[in-house]
Amino acid sequence: MRIRRSVLVLLIVGLVLAPMPAPPHSHADDSPERVDALLEAMTLRQKVGQMFMVSIYGTQPTFNQVDFIQTYFPGALVLFGSNVDGTTPDYITRYINTFQQYAVEADGVPMFVAVDQEGGRVRRLTEGFTNFPDPVILGAAADYDVAYGIGQAMAQELRAVGFTMNLAPVADLHTREDDMNQYRVMHHRTISQDAGVVGMVAGAMAQGMASEGVVAVVKHYPGHNPTSTDSHRSLATVDIDRQTFMDNNFRAFQLAIEDGAEAIMVGHLYYPAIEPVPNLPASLSPTMIGLLRNDAHFDGVLMTDAMEMGGIVTQFTIPDAAVMAVKAGIDMMAFGTNAAFVDQIAAMDAVYNAVVAGDIPESRIDEAARRILTLKAKHGLLDWQILKADDTYNRLDTGFSREALIHMFEMGTTVVRDEYNMLPLRPEDNVAIIYPIGKPLIYQECSTYLPNAAYQGYSFVPAEWEVGASQAKAQAADKVIVIAENVAWNQPQGALVAALPPEKTIFVSLWKPYDWEAVNSSIAGFVSAYSTLEEAQIALCRVIAGAVPANGRLPMPIRGYPLGHGLTYEAIR
Repeated sequence: MRIRRSVLVLLIVGLVLAPMPAPPHSHADDSPERVDALLEAMTLRQKVGQMFMVSIYGTQPTFNQVDFIQTYFPGALVLFGSNVDGTTPDYITRYINTFQQYAVEADGVPMFVAVDQEGGRVRRLTEGFTNFPDPVILGAAADYDVAYGIGQAMAQELRAVGFTMNLAPVADLHTREDDMNQYRVMHHRTISQDAGVVGMVAGAMAQGMASEGVVAVVKHYPGHNPTSTDSHRSLATVDIDRQTFMDNNFRAFQLAIEDGAEAIMVGHLYYPAIEPVPNLPASLSPTMIGLLRNDAHFDGVLMTDAMEMGGIVTQFTIPDAAVMAVKAGIDMMAFGTNAAFVDQIAAMDAVYNAVVAGDIPESRIDEAARRILTLKAKHGLLDWQILKADDTYNRLDTGFSREALIHMFEMGTTVVRDEYNMLPLRPEDNVAIIYPIGKPLIYQECSTYLPNAAYQGYSFVPAEWEVGASQAKAQAADKVIVIAENVAWNQPQGALVAALPPEKTIFVSLWKPYDWEAVNSSIAGFVSAYSTLEEAQIALCRVIAGAVPANGRLPMPIRGYPLGHGLTYEAIR
């Protein structure tokens, strides 16, 4: 049944309200019999529709978008910046309510509503939502409970406005080249170089999100490491041997599956050492998908990366690629922010027509649709009800997220070097703390534990007198803590660090651990805090003052220190 124009208007302005849904872990009926009955009642067009994650443009619903959803019955809708930029959480709630109502009115099956909310560089939701950091701090913490808690916090915020799927976390392995080059597709998006840590963290985050009724999509199998090619632009080739792949890239995804991953995104990545068909991306490859199904025993939902990306369209038409993906074993084809309606419709028609023509058996469609419906049923998403937009901010508990972030930074802040056992600092220590004046929370928090320390602030680009004042404070102290950010780029800050006596100075980086390679290697100590966020500043003060233990480990090797290195100590307070 098509939704009436008058009802659409009411939905857009947010006047149609209903009771809030049951808690995500309280499912009325997630039985296989319910899914079987639902599948049996669906038309072929509806089942094919379940296999597509579609995208739309703009912050205002249009009647063309309504018609598209009610004609093609997509199983998922993904929102990007074009849908949410400049909007507020309550508006996003109304926006999602509207499109879910379209879907339910059309065929009774709610859509997954998805977003890319990885944290750090890739996050679509800003105003009113927590600023989750680059995921490398999770690799430094390397703790299941911490990762679970971050997944839970992310999902709580997403579910508060109606999202039921997060296209995260990233399980591609870290490379130095990715982290240092801002033009690389994986720049600042990876957890660790250790496949075991990546798999554990990704699986724990997936479980944490699931606890709040949000499905995590672990991506981008089989992994970008190591390739410099951006699959948004062209096919990315990953030239490693099979054993290296199995021991590293594949292992990360396998462990994530073992730890609870329910959906995996397959990238447009070509592995010549494994793929027998030249230049065939994993997203269209029975071989690469077979490794997940057979070797990793994954029976969850497999989805492609965006079908309009260069890794596909430089070789195939989108409709042909959609048919190939289904034949290869993909359950859901995704579209990104640049996808045209005509291409999305053509892909959906191509799969439908291939089934009608006998080129794809309907049993393959049933298999994929059953996996998707089963996942929706498992998380109570088949029982969708409109969220009350006026209660959005009551549901959006950013306080919980803040505490989860502080705990994560406490666990991940890494003491890399401490030649003279200066840490943790004690209240009676004669210590100078030199910090960016633009981050006053450092003074506020550290002075709670170290009230007798001598504090010296400096500008983002330190003036000559600030360097002199810092030197004077350092000369009068027995221990010096200097806190800076990105000294490899901010050379004046690097010069300030270099002006301090190295034999009694501990350098703290509010950026990536590679900052260590931009300072004098004879400096007495080095601590990596991984972020300039307030939560990282709070955790840093607590770690160096011994209010909490030092537990962090390097998620990548740096000059003189291997992957996994980290000095530890117990709390002294």
